[in-house]
Amino acid sequence: MTHAQKKSLSLTEVLQRAFAYSAEDVKPIVNYLKMDESALNLKAKHKTRENAEQIADYLCKMGSNDLATVFRGGKGVDYSEIVYDVGKKLKAPGIDSSKSIESNERAIVEKLFADALDKMSEDEKRALLGSIGITKFDIPYGSAGVIIIQQLAKHYGGFALYKTSLILANMIARAIMGRGLALAANVAITRSIGMALGPIGWIVTGAWLAIDLAGPAYRKTVPAVVHIAMLRQIVTNRISVGVVGDGSVGKDALFKSVFGLDTGNVSPVAGSTSDTQVYEQGDTGAVKLVNFPGFNDIRPDVESLALDHLNHTDVFLMTVDLTRGVSGNDTKMLASLKEFGRPILVCLNKVDLVRPSDKEKLLAAAQQRLQNVPMIETAFDPDPRLHDGGAIGGAEVFDWVKEQLIKAGKETEHLRKGF
Repeated sequence: MTHAQKKSLSLTEVLQRAFAYSAEDVKPIVNYLKMDESALNLKAKHKTRENAEQIADYLCKMGSNDLATVFRGGKGVDYSEIVYDVGKKLKAPGIDSSKSIESNERAIVEKLFADALDKMSEDEKRALLGSIGITKFDIPYGSAGVIIIQQLAKHYGGFALYKTSLILANMIARAIMGRGLALAANVAITRSIGMALGPIGWIVTGAWLAIDLAGPAYRKTVPAVVHIAMLRQIVTNRISVGVVGDGSVGKDALFKSVFGLDTGNVSPVAGSTSDTQVYEQGDTGAVKLVNFPGFNDIRPDVESLALDHLNHTDVFLMTVDLTRGVSGNDTKMLASLKEFGRPILVCLNKVDLVRPSDKEKLLAAAQQRLQNVPMIETAFDPDPRLHDGGAIGGAEVFDWVKEQLIKAGKETEHLRKGF
């Protein structure tokens, strides 16, 4: 099924999927709508659907006038009507009631982003675009915002909307709440644009926003719609693969064998720490490969950035050195990972180094200690003296990752394999 053929996610589905990763990603909407946060239990994992429905219902009621709400039995308007109404208010080119929500969200994001660019100086525009990999050679001097939008689409294809929605949502958050968004999905972008524009750029952005959001209703619905457009892009396009395991178990070899990423030649992106290395695959900004090295449990007080990345991980690849056997640390690590409710694959690595007489016993012990988790025998960097056929299990691991992402409704065309 192609991207165009896939059924659109409803407002509730977008919010619920975002909640499943982190309530912090959704909280700005509560702020924009001025909802009573105490009426929601945002951190309760078992309340994600309920919280999503409450926010969706509140937004749809607020987006309709009182009379219309009465005639609809208090249910409010459909979210597609709110998006269309916002697009008309902003005079977004291409807005059309017959188009999908995604198409109208795109029109809104592109209109606001182009307007923001037109309010910036040339230096601010170049600093902002440079932070996402667009150079002065890509954008002619003095280009209007709409021209820049076209260049972004040409450069990034379908992922232009992913990047622009992240940037725009951060601009609005900074202008309204006084701070940018702290999402693991866009930590590199948010930090770089913050440094690129600085306080002067944010003042310009705030002035632009105040003009475009005249009227109390639109001061709520426009930021909410933009934030939801960003969340839709994140939950459908953003991919984060977490690789977990103690030291010297073969995590770097996994990155290279499965995803073609040589961590020795690639520096972690901005926002990583000495304990959590985050690598981008490709230049879309949508694929993150995260190395969580050497931790043996995930505590509530773990470093906040690492926890944010853990919350946003779509699948976990846990690497175990089969020659050592499954340790107590491994079982604790697996138990901690299960708390996040994501698919987990155990890679029983260095299988090429195991003596044939010991292999069956070690595999049986691993199955017993790591119950109810899929496992694949691997040798991501095999000893050529023992195995000269290249990496073992890399293709199977990649196929497993891709299958889990597809099940979760992710776009996987931009996920690269290393073989």
